[in-house]
Amino acid sequence: MSQIQSADGKPLRFYPTPDRPIPKAILISAGVLAAMTLAFGFVSNRTGIGQFETPVVETVASRGLALIDQGGSTVSITDAASGETLMTLPTAAGGFAVEALRNLDRYRARAGASETAPFVLALKADGRLVVEDPETGKQVELRAFGEENTRTFAALLKVDGERP
Repeated sequence: MSQIQSADGKPLRFYPTPDRPIPKAILISAGVLAAMTLAFGFVSNRTGIGQFETPVVETVASRGLALIDQGGSTVSITDAASGETLMTLPTAAGGFAVEALRNLDRYRARAGASETAPFVLALKADGRLVVEDPETGKQVELRAFGEENTRTFAALLKVDGERP
């Protein structure tokens, strides 16, 4: 069996070995760090300390959206009220808009919520554009995914009868 060699021709040594184990101080430190992380997470979960929530802000404009898979080759985003097709994309290259709605769909499936209820694209009074799932309470804040992705959804929203 030949040994693996470094670029300078010396044999590589892999650690830890019986004659050179991982130092106990490193193992203890890693264990303490893991225990503290779990403890802080538990305390935060039980008390609410250190958690944050998205503020409740009035919705200025909204539109119900539905995601319709059309036989595996294309996906459509439609207006939930009228059934109007707003966007049709290839399944393989559906992009951010489709994946954001699919992720919300997955949350619904896990929660056992209705899969036929529409998602809500909402413009908030503070200027945020979000996609909300009223069934699970999940929310995707679109500005976190960049200007181009936010514009994709903004084009789907009607404000006073017109699209922005």
